[in-house]
Amino acid sequence: MEKEETIQELQKESLQSLSDRDLLFLIESYVTRRNDYDNIASLIKGDEDVIAKMIDSDRVFNNVMNCTERILEISPYFLFSMLLRRAFKEKRKDSRFIERTIEALNKTEPVIPWNKSRLMSLLEDTQVSNYIANMLAQFTESSRLYNEKGDEAKSHQYIVDMITDSLHSDNIEKFHIYCHIGNYTLFLTGMIPEYIKYRYEYKRRPVDKHYYVGFGKTYYGLASGHTNARKNRLTGTLSQLSEGFEVIAQVLSFMNREYFYPAKAVLA
Repeated sequence: MEKEETIQELQKESLQSLSDRDLLFLIESYVTRRNDYDNIASLIKGDEDVIAKMIDSDRVFNNVMNCTERILEISPYFLFSMLLRRAFKEKRKDSRFIERTIEALNKTEPVIPWNKSRLMSLLEDTQVSNYIANMLAQFTESSRLYNEKGDEAKSHQYIVDMITDSLHSDNIEKFHIYCHIGNYTLFLTGMIPEYIKYRYEYKRRPVDKHYYVGFGKTYYGLASGHTNARKNRLTGTLSQLSEGFEVIAQVLSFMNREYFYPAKAVLA
């Protein structure tokens, strides 16, 4: 895979470019009084506003959640996009979450204080949710978790090794490693925080959640200031991920708990 192609994978999928298979699934799930699915697909293909309204509907969500074998009919990007958009929406309506999050963020002495308007702007940023949906879709391939290209020969489970790689890389590769460190730490803190806790408490690993949050914020920040971020129109998205890292991690945890492991959510 060429370096330019790997950068494009950071934002490879979008609602505008849903595959024919995903689009057909969406239409079949949403439309109840017509069956001319191919005609409907030709009318809405590429229309992000219409597709977003459909994918955000309770009808489509319930169709996926109530018939789990249908997940096999859709792409990982479609699934994560649907669930992330719903999780962000739920958090925007959660006044307790908003109040607590603003208070917690401002205790870290940010350069620009957080308020409700700034937090809502982050939670409404569809470019951020789209970036994360692409990231999660990539990470369904386990090899991509430890290396941005899925190259097992260069896989790293430790952030310090990724950083070392960046010191000996060219400009484009450096940018991609910065993004990967951000993605890797966000995935761990948001999707599998219990893994970090287990290693810290039982495996005597001297790093806790704050360690990963710190590196994630730092390297998303470095990526946002890179020339290739501007070239690929990722500056704003990466900056949001850096500044709001803790918020996004909480949204991911909520999504994982509520939609993938609802039984655990009830017990909690």
